[in-house]
Amino acid sequence: MFFMGKSQNISCFSEGTNNNFNLIRLLCAWGVLIYHCAPLAEKTVVFDDPFWAFFGASMGEILVTVFFSVSGFLIYRSICRSSGVLSYIVARTLRLLPALIVVMIISVFILGPLISTLSLESYFSNPNTWSYLSYNLNLLDMRTQYALPGSFESNPYPSTVNGSLWTLPIETRMYVVTIVIFYASTLCFSIQPSSNHSIIRFIFLSAFVLLGFLVTEHYQVIGDRHKLSIAVFACAFLIGSVCYSFKENIPLKFSWGVILLFGTQWLNESTIYPLYLAFCITYITLVLAYLPRGRVLAFNKVGDYSYGMYIFAFPVQQSLSHWTDIGFWGMVFWATVITLFLSIISWHIIEKPALSKKSVIMQKLSFTFIKEKWILK
Repeated sequence: MFFMGKSQNISCFSEGTNNNFNLIRLLCAWGVLIYHCAPLAEKTVVFDDPFWAFFGASMGEILVTVFFSVSGFLIYRSICRSSGVLSYIVARTLRLLPALIVVMIISVFILGPLISTLSLESYFSNPNTWSYLSYNLNLLDMRTQYALPGSFESNPYPSTVNGSLWTLPIETRMYVVTIVIFYASTLCFSIQPSSNHSIIRFIFLSAFVLLGFLVTEHYQVIGDRHKLSIAVFACAFLIGSVCYSFKENIPLKFSWGVILLFGTQWLNESTIYPLYLAFCITYITLVLAYLPRGRVLAFNKVGDYSYGMYIFAFPVQQSLSHWTDIGFWGMVFWATVITLFLSIISWHIIEKPALSKKSVIMQKLSFTFIKEKWILK
């Protein structure tokens, strides 16, 4: 059966790996690629965004919200499974940085010199060349740098090498928020052992979700679309964390997802709509991740190409726009082919091997810590 008929709680599925998260994230990354083709491909078509008509939010905003909802769910699962905060930090670092470092190196040392209007000497002596590396590799810094000196200046979307990087510092900060929530609730439980640990975590998570709601309401009122999107992403991440924390109590039903989806039409003018949309997207994403069974699960044998697709796509699209005149559909096709190829290489040569080094790194860090502790004695 493609869909499971009997409703089950999230906990029935959440501890396994036989799910559709890899497929969902790859489709979302591909959707972001398609969404970016409209402004990047010589503006040869008027992109009639179907998501905007239904949700009151752009296709890009909805798909990135899916990313954050999945991250919130899986990252909270990760910290619950981690042996400690160091293990959690190492795991998150190995997931984000290796492929990003490769993208930065290719962008600064290969792509930049090829397309820059400056001479090599001027390009490499320009401080913005090196700040592109420092700003974009420091994922705790929100000052994302998009331009390299003299690069893509005549493109339809000028002076932007990688327009997708701005969401990575947001995600990284949510990783930090997860540490705060998890260990603050653990500390409260250790102070008052008779209290219910799940209730304490719920209080902390709910407080952050409430804060997110107040922030989204503020940006909704003043009309700051960019900051409103960031607040919605954060809410989706936190709601995903709540769903994992209370996985034993949340049933997954396809019919509930449909009802929530159509509820967007009645609430899209209300102040609670951004928070509702984040909850709706998170719940539907979990339904689609766990309920469809059968052949669709075979995709898990392939690999997780979504991160590579997300961070490689924009430079590929800008390069196609710079060197060719292939239009919207040509860019959709060639950007998909080239980026998917790079994503496959990235996963099998960079990302997957890096993730496999976690235990080795933890052993070395533990040995260093024990050695320093012995010396201090």
